[in-house]
Amino acid sequence: MRKLVVLSMAMATVLLMGSCGLGKMVKKYPEVTVTLDNPDLENKGGEVAYTIKGTIPPKYMKKKATMTFTPSLSVDGEKVTPPFATIKLKGEKAQGDGIVINYKNGGTFTQSGTFKFDEKYENAEIVTGAEANLKKKSHVFGDRNLGEGISNTSSRANLTPKLTDNANSGSAFLLAPHNFKAEFIGRTAILFFDLNSAVMNWNNPNNKSQAAKDSISAFTDFMNNDYIIDRVVISGWASPEGEETNNQGLSERRFQVGKKWFNDKFNAYLKDYAKRNNIKMKDLQKPVFEYVNNAKGEDWDGFEAAIEKSNMAQKNQILNVVRSQSSNEMREQKIREMTDIYPEIADAILPPLRRAEIQMVCKKHDTYTDAELVRLVQSNPNDFSVNERLYAASVAPDMATKESIYKALVNNKSTENDWRAYNNLGALKLNDYYQNGSQSDLEDALNYLQKAAALSPNNGVILNNMAIADYLSGDLAAAQSHFEASANASVQPVNQDYNTGALSILNGDYSKAVQLMGSKSCDYNTALVQLLQKDYNAAKSTLDCIDEVDAKTAYLKAVLSARMKNEEGVYSNLTTAISLDSSLKKTAKRDAEFKRYRHSDRFKQLVK
Repeated sequence: MRKLVVLSMAMATVLLMGSCGLGKMVKKYPEVTVTLDNPDLENKGGEVAYTIKGTIPPKYMKKKATMTFTPSLSVDGEKVTPPFATIKLKGEKAQGDGIVINYKNGGTFTQSGTFKFDEKYENAEIVTGAEANLKKKSHVFGDRNLGEGISNTSSRANLTPKLTDNANSGSAFLLAPHNFKAEFIGRTAILFFDLNSAVMNWNNPNNKSQAAKDSISAFTDFMNNDYIIDRVVISGWASPEGEETNNQGLSERRFQVGKKWFNDKFNAYLKDYAKRNNIKMKDLQKPVFEYVNNAKGEDWDGFEAAIEKSNMAQKNQILNVVRSQSSNEMREQKIREMTDIYPEIADAILPPLRRAEIQMVCKKHDTYTDAELVRLVQSNPNDFSVNERLYAASVAPDMATKESIYKALVNNKSTENDWRAYNNLGALKLNDYYQNGSQSDLEDALNYLQKAAALSPNNGVILNNMAIADYLSGDLAAAQSHFEASANASVQPVNQDYNTGALSILNGDYSKAVQLMGSKSCDYNTALVQLLQKDYNAAKSTLDCIDEVDAKTAYLKAVLSARMKNEEGVYSNLTTAISLDSSLKKTAKRDAEFKRYRHSDRFKQLVK
């Protein structure tokens, strides 16, 4: 038995040594080092850059020997060899190509390159095989593990368009401008006050004037016409005489009197309105409008205007005096020094300046609210202009109503040539496609947008929507082209810095992305590019200030936590992400960002 063991050992030694005259190279192979310079490979613009480094110990590489390393990826147990370049080494007297390794001193080697990324590489093992050759002898060494997984975080740049008419909102399904401007009309009532008084005195000569009575009567009549009030501007004024601080307080008290007077008039109107329409006051829904409250103080502008309109012989002299002084106090003093004309100023110019003005501003010819406008546009569309109908669609409460208004425009010969309705229908259909993924919605959207483009070529709004359609369809090159065309359009150009910046992330140009997206804060794509540039603290600040954390944001927070070695952050954020989108279980399971955690029971439980 002992002879058999000795014989077996002897045969093994012969085989080992004879595998070539490579015996020592085989035996000392564990002393050879081969590593990835950065074991955390990542996809950047569709390419993966790598550097493999190695060391050969002294007295290892025989002078006529060659050695070949064949790095590869092992995907689900199957090798994928094309991505990496083969590394060839040779001894000092060996023939052929390769890096020369000195026998006595040993040596080092470095191999850098890139290969195209494929999603199946995300959880691949990175291994290298090796083969040594000497004359006709060869030996194949077992694979060595160099790393695990290739990160695909750069592909997570994401445009999340919203339906809007705001061309500065970032990514958007852009609605065309409706160009509707509400026209406003109004009436102004003026209440006059005595010198240094904020008490309403209807016997004041200015209040008793026919002009004042007419203004109050017209104001009341206007209110009773049931116009929709947009705002009420109430201003209190004082004449420019006396101490300035006192006059400011006086104007504020006159403003309060004016406001009370309006409220009394408006409440009387509401009672009359309720009576006319058989509505109980407790059931009457009071209109909501804006109060603009002004306490103006001394009215020097009004003083100058009154002087200019007057027939005073010395009015130019008065105006020059007023305009040349550096303070209101000096203005008043200089005017009082003009003793020959000051009595006329005090009697004719100053009293009308002691007043409160109440201006009621209403929508011109609109006796209906936005909701009523939507209803009327649907029932009697021909009674309204295209701009009014587009405006009605913009304030319509639901997508179906918007669509019906736009379709009525494109289906009528008198309005069918307005590009805006076609564009807006395209935007609505793109929004539908974004929500439900229906291919028919995408086809409808493109059809509408093409009709819009035929009516308005080189239009930035239309080109923006075409770019979004390209992006959602996965054609990033076409999206880039359309975004650029939108920004340079001759009609309705749209700033596309944010969108092209986000696409720059996908193209691997992170510096350009930062330049284009600028200082946009609390933004997903901004945080992503900060993470990719390894500015982790900035990325964390950006992510932490995002108010509405959706699934993709929570997932990116988990990735950031992994990079910052915050294990609890990985699990808590992944839990949130998966609760919002269960498909992220599969994503996280393969994601190389979590390779340090994927073998833990807690991670396995989370993604199972």
